[in-house]
Amino acid sequence: MYDIPAPPDYNPITPTTREGPTTKLETPNQKLERLLASQAKIAENKSKLITFSQPILSQNDNPVFFPKTINVIQGKAGVHKSRLAETICSSLLKKMDCHHDLLHFKCSPFKSYAICYVDTERNLSEQLPYSLQQIQIKAGYEIEENPYGFDFISLLEFDREERFDMLNMYIDHIRKKFQIHLFIVLDVITDCVFNFNDTKDSMKLIDMMNQTINRYDVTFLCLIHENPGSADKARGHLGTEILNKASTVLQIGFEKDSENASTNLIKVSYLKCRSSRKHDPFYVQYSDTERGLVMADNDLLTNTIDNRNQKAGFETTLEFLALWLIQPMTRRELIDKLCEQLKCKERTIETRLKQIIKNEIPVVTNNGSTLYLCKRSEGKDILYELTNSIPISNKD
Repeated sequence: MYDIPAPPDYNPITPTTREGPTTKLETPNQKLERLLASQAKIAENKSKLITFSQPILSQNDNPVFFPKTINVIQGKAGVHKSRLAETICSSLLKKMDCHHDLLHFKCSPFKSYAICYVDTERNLSEQLPYSLQQIQIKAGYEIEENPYGFDFISLLEFDREERFDMLNMYIDHIRKKFQIHLFIVLDVITDCVFNFNDTKDSMKLIDMMNQTINRYDVTFLCLIHENPGSADKARGHLGTEILNKASTVLQIGFEKDSENASTNLIKVSYLKCRSSRKHDPFYVQYSDTERGLVMADNDLLTNTIDNRNQKAGFETTLEFLALWLIQPMTRRELIDKLCEQLKCKERTIETRLKQIIKNEIPVVTNNGSTLYLCKRSEGKDILYELTNSIPISNKD
């Protein structure tokens, strides 16, 4: 990838904010020169074999973030968006001799990145310092250390109308401070503008980020809340536009059980992958011991998914019973067939059959007959069958 040359007096972001309102603006001729210089560079690149950039970060060998892109983590309030961002930052900052497993995130050991964390929500006495400590610890550093390439600010104490300008100044500052790739985290992006529902404010920020990634060695990761009650809608006009411009969009949220209540299982989904195929989701959970996110325990994952699917699969189970139990069937044969068709664990099927019997749930056949499931012993076998009435043994 190539940087596009700009005229000497051109300020690539917002000329009126970097050095004050008296900064000289571009003349029409300068703008035309810049446009034609861009055209020339595009023509030059078009005539060459394009070699695409390698990803900055991968998860389970799936490429996640690519250099010079805008990326998003979205989710409802309280679903650990910041902790996911912390883990990502630790992965990029990780020491060579550190062996912490960071949700299977990995970056190239031969490249260096400057992590620049911009926070807008947490207090400066405990919450933000603790978060920064966790990033360092998981990356293999002591909290007393000041790793090169780990930078951070808070915009919390600035009025909203000042925050865009302050962010602009900070990006200009760290570009000069670090001569390596900048990975800038905006947590949360809607607090970086005066009004995230205003088209002008939203586009000003997005244009700034687009200009920055096209001219410099910079990648953005933007955290944003989802609207309450909506499935995938990120907050405000800024949320709509940032998702359109993003290369990778991750969504994080608690999985629901069969009663639609939140569980301890957290799902991380890929809503958008512009530079690769769309990857399968992965599952994490919060660990008190690790004080952060870890890969989900297999039992938690299995139990949560089975519980959620149980309600949805109940009617389907009844349909299969009506179809298959024209004649009695052994327990082993019936459970194996149900496991194969419903993609459930044996324990889930057994629990479901027990509930059908105990709660006297009727099985309606194709000809409209109402039958009831029961099981009985025959020699060494346990048989399941459908009967016209509820056997007394079912109620034991």
